[in-house]
Amino acid sequence: METLLYISAVIAAVGAAAEVLRRAGRGTLTTSRKLARLADDLLGEPPRPGLPDGRPGLMARVGRIECRLDALEELRPNGGQSLKDQVGRIAEQVGADTTPERKPQ
Repeated sequence: METLLYISAVIAAVGAAAEVLRRAGRGTLTTSRKLARLADDLLGEPPRPGLPDGRPGLMARVGRIECRLDALEELRPNGGQSLKDQVGRIAEQVGADTTPERKPQ
């Protein structure tokens, strides 16, 4: 009878250990997938089937955003050199009204 008790205790212990290892492995797998996605976002992805142009990395995307922001700088007044300042100067010379009209509500 004691032998049966020992065998069942060993089976329960092995089962519990297997479950602990399964859960730890599952968590590790989930975390490693997330880290792989993060690395792909940071470094970019080469072209492959289903993604023929690839995917640019983080620094390439930030560079494109900076270029767009540099183009927008021309629309802010900066003391005479921006596009907005030049349009305002021309409007002043031709006598155009530069105040926006308010629509009645």
